[in-house]
Amino acid sequence: MLAEPVRHNSPVPKYARPRHSEHAEDPIKALGNMVRAGIIGFLRTNGPASRAEISRALEIPIPTVAKSLAALMTSGLLISEPPMDEVRQGQRVRYQVNDAAVSDMYLQLGQAIGEL
Repeated sequence: MLAEPVRHNSPVPKYARPRHSEHAEDPIKALGNMVRAGIIGFLRTNGPASRAEISRALEIPIPTVAKSLAALMTSGLLISEPPMDEVRQGQRVRYQVNDAAVSDMYLQLGQAIGEL
């Protein structure tokens, strides 16, 4: 005989979140995936680089790098030279890590997981 399925009086939450997770949400959203983390790691180790240089070094297609760079710029984790609002079509842009923002993100994540 099969067991009856368990019925809950309340709906199951669409997204499960641990209590006090507000500190972790921004860093996790900013990084989002290993490509973004890899780009930050590469730039921290090697200094400013263009999309093509990042693509070659990490062996990731340029469109993937471009999408990740845009997300990292939006989150404030990277700085571009020249600034994005001054870039003209075809102009070479170099990206570097915004060390203050990355350090703040690291601190937020460490607090969220109880390491700091």
